[in-house]
Formats: sequence, structure tokens, C-alpha cells
Amino acid sequence: MSKANQNYSTVDIFSIARNRQKINTTVAVSEMPELAGTIVDADACKPFEVQIEGTDGIKGLPAAILTVKGCVQMLCTRCTKPVEIAIDREVPFLFVKSEAEANRLPVDEDEEWEVVVGSEHLKVADWVQEEVILSLPTFPKHEDCEAPYSDHLQADMQEAIEEKPKPFANLRELLKKN
Repeated sequence: MSKANQNYSTVDIFSIARNRQKINTTVAVSEMPELAGTIVDADACKPFEVQIEGTDGIKGLPAAILTVKGCVQMLCTRCTKPVEIAIDREVPFLFVKSEAEANRLPVDEDEEWEVVVGSEHLKVADWVQEEVILSLPTFPKHEDCEAPYSDHLQADMQEAIEEKPKPFANLRELLKKN
């Protein structure tokens, strides 16, 4: 069962999983304040396309696949100019009703499913924000740029080297006195 592209601020994730629903929606950056603080020109960023699809989980748990697509700009760590970062993330989730239930599940490091506490009122923007932030590079950079070079920077570095105190410069004179 698929639902048309609507704006879902909250969803009943257990119902979506149980009924194998597919929901298409969008989430604006303005709904994700933590993300907005890490990117350039959040106001100009187009909304993210989001799909939530209920599916068969493992271990008898309700499951859904979250797909997020969009684009943001961050500052390049080399040249400090905006660099476009494409977001195309698909993550399968298993849902439990409580933290205690999640803690009882055996941990399998190779497991592709993320186990999270679900809700009948799961905030889609919070869920999407977390996944987008996790997909951002730690050091965003253009493929072909260099750090800005400045003659002033070179002159400042040379001056610092010349002004650096030389603690043993007078050692010869001190040794002669003794």
C-alpha cells in the first residue's frame, strides 16, 4: 500500500511496518535545526525527498527502510568555498517498543539493520536529520582545489621565523666569562 507524496510530520512506524506501507514525503532544512547549523545557506537548500517503506524485518520485529535524497552545501576545508554534498542514503531499521527491549537484543556487528525505539508518533524530520548528519563528510572538500595562498601569509611566516628567540645565541659569551 503506497501513500501519495504528502507532508508527514509524524508517522506511526509500527503501522507502516505492519501494513507494508510506502510513504513519500519531503522534509525542509528549516525543520532540522542541527543540520541547518552545519551547512551553508540553509534557507536556499531544497527539501529532502524521503521515502519510508514498511518491510519484513528480522527477529520478528517491525521494520522499515528509510531513503533520503537531497543536496547540501558545506565549506570546503581546503579553499573555504562552498562545496556541494549529495545525500543519497538508504538505511534499514528494526523497531522496538522500548530501550530495554533494544538492550535485550544480541549485538551483531555485521548486522545491516539499525535497531531503534519506534513510536506511534515518530517525528520524520528528527529521523531524517540524524541520517543526513551521519552521511555528511567530516572534512568536506572539492576534488580539485588547493588551500588559498597569500603573499601576506608567507611574509608573516618569514617574520615569525626571524623574530623567533634564539636561546643559545649568547651562550658563547657566557662561557667566556666563566
